Amino acid sequence: MTEAPAKPVSMFRNADYRRIFTSVGASQIGLQVAYFSISIIAVVVLDLSESQIGVLYAMDQIALVMFGLLVGVWVDRLRDKPIIVVSEILRGVVMLSVPVAWALDALTAWHMFAAMFLLGLTSVFFDIGQASYVPRLIDNRHLASGNSRIQGIRSASDTGGPLAAGPLVSLLTAPVAIVVAVVSFAVSAFSVARIEYREEEPEKPEKPHLGVEIVQGVKFIFGDKTLRGIVLVSAWCNLSIGAFQAMLMVFLIREAGQSSEVAGFVLAGSGVGGVLGAMLVGRISKKAGVGPTAIAALALSGPGMAIVAASGPGWGAAVAFVGQVVFVAAIVVFNVNVISYRQAVTPDDMQGRVGATQRVICWSGLAVGSIVGGFTGDLFSARTALLIAAAMLFAGFLPLLRTPLRKLREIPEEGALAS
Repeated sequence: MTEAPAKPVSMFRNADYRRIFTSVGASQIGLQVAYFSISIIAVVVLDLSESQIGVLYAMDQIALVMFGLLVGVWVDRLRDKPIIVVSEILRGVVMLSVPVAWALDALTAWHMFAAMFLLGLTSVFFDIGQASYVPRLIDNRHLASGNSRIQGIRSASDTGGPLAAGPLVSLLTAPVAIVVAVVSFAVSAFSVARIEYREEEPEKPEKPHLGVEIVQGVKFIFGDKTLRGIVLVSAWCNLSIGAFQAMLMVFLIREAGQSSEVAGFVLAGSGVGGVLGAMLVGRISKKAGVGPTAIAALALSGPGMAIVAASGPGWGAAVAFVGQVVFVAAIVVFNVNVISYRQAVTPDDMQGRVGATQRVICWSGLAVGSIVGGFTGDLFSARTALLIAAAMLFAGFLPLLRTPLRKLREIPEEGALAS
């Protein structure tokens, strides 16, 4: 068996890391523009009900729940780079179908449901492939820092995406604005295609068995108390986040009376919060410890969400913006630390399956939360759905106080749980 090539350890001096960094940023801008435009189409163009909008948001996550574990096995059996490139091309094709259907006067709710499902499915391949690729490009000493920078560019894109999407939607209409997302996905695919690091062809089991390989990923997570606690708490918190995301645009446009430009400004608070969280996570974690920082951040996220729900019309958008900043900054700090822990303790040949298992469990919460949030908005109001979601999110940190995460000071050595 040939020896695997050494992982490059530098980051921005490493051209390949810069390329994956660029890919993530471009892809995230594309997603933000796509999601914002889809929201406007659902709320304004097609005038869907709250429950229909909840189902629309859930379609994105249902794709991961249905196929995530299979994708995890495929990612571990194949090289990551081609998976990422092809998934970005397919995302662009799926999104391009929306303005084409609109131009032909054939855009329907069913088309949007299908587009959202396929966007979610292609995103599964991109997300799992990208998460498996990063630990191959940099070693564990730089993993938390590398993840925080990637999260930072995601968050910066989360700022630019909605800020650009609002005026684009007003100027071009929502379906046409989606073309910007298509271009962003193409830039992302091109950046990854230029990566020079040569992956070895993954070793395939002598007698490959899909079920056995899936079970190995599940057992790896649930065999460790810290990973088990993280994934279960994350699933609970994603119930609330799913409801919040599904009803946020409904609340801002229908109940708070904000324009699409102002709604884009509020959503841009996610990007500002993400950049802030990515900037602070390293310093705070170094002083307080990785685990305590993650738990404290999760406790802060719920109140941030509640601030958004408490905002009103007019200048209330500024209050909602601040709430978005607090909510997302806290979630980013939590995510960077727990994802870095998971990547560090997982051997390279299981990164896809373990990452997919966590995503399937967590995104199941998002899917259910989106649907429940939509029906809650139908029965009561979008604001009520947001307030309930905030209370649920705040309660999420409590179970983690009973796990070893509360004492975790540093990211462990590579493959620490492999035995």
